[in-house]
Amino acid sequence: MKRPIQHQIASIAVAAVRRQWNMQGHAVDEVKEDYGEDLLVQTCLDGKVDASRIWVQVKGTDKFRQNPTASLPKIRIKAAQILRWSRSADLVVIALWDVAHDRGWYVMPQGFFNPVELWSSRDRQVTLTFSPDCTFDRQAVEELAWAARIEHANRGLQYARHNMNESKEMDLRSDLEFHKGVWWTLLFDFAATVGICRPGDGRIEESFALLVMEMTWQHSVPDLLETTRRATFMAIVEVIDRCCAGNAAPVALVKDLAEVFYSRLFTDEVLEVLKRNHHRTPGGCGS
Repeated sequence: MKRPIQHQIASIAVAAVRRQWNMQGHAVDEVKEDYGEDLLVQTCLDGKVDASRIWVQVKGTDKFRQNPTASLPKIRIKAAQILRWSRSADLVVIALWDVAHDRGWYVMPQGFFNPVELWSSRDRQVTLTFSPDCTFDRQAVEELAWAARIEHANRGLQYARHNMNESKEMDLRSDLEFHKGVWWTLLFDFAATVGICRPGDGRIEESFALLVMEMTWQHSVPDLLETTRRATFMAIVEVIDRCCAGNAAPVALVKDLAEVFYSRLFTDEVLEVLKRNHHRTPGGCGS
């Protein structure tokens, strides 16, 4: 049982971290049972709840009350807990909150530990170190929310694609159509979220089409198909970088998007027009 002062520090820290999420419009529930997480964040965008979630463990400290320049404390967590987090489909964030100066830092344990080592020594303690550069503030909340959306979309798309391939090999037509529908709707929902297409009807946004065409002219190579494919891929990367608070998308996700929206942008008619003007530049005198 926590001593009264420790309980008070913990309560203040949890409330402060929850406030950071709430101020950015995300839905947050406090976890009452002590399972290792304090908050469950349901990310939201434009007032709508996303399918992605983030689990947050909060550590409070008053170490800096007497010495504001003290080094950040390290925390120790059982390997079994880190292993459980590493297997979660949701992002996990550990936030350290300085109750004396109302500031915080965070670390994400997923992907940084060898799962075999964690599994073979589940009762040992693992040290987590906070970096002064990873401050938990408004920008961090935005970056983490987008990281969760990207991870959720990528996981869902790759899982659906795997099931599509398996259903096709086994000639399970109804299953194939089902998983194809899952893949298709996930892809278009994410594309709409980042501004590639319109929500609802899936029509390509004019701004995205113009960006692809601009990159087609800028990065022209002798092979027209290679030029247009490269331009589509690069435009998707740039759109995600602009929209997703600096998060990069996995290559598999970009490839899925490029596969669908390339064929929608570059129909046979469009490719024929481009072929006739392939070596021209806007405002120039092509040969």
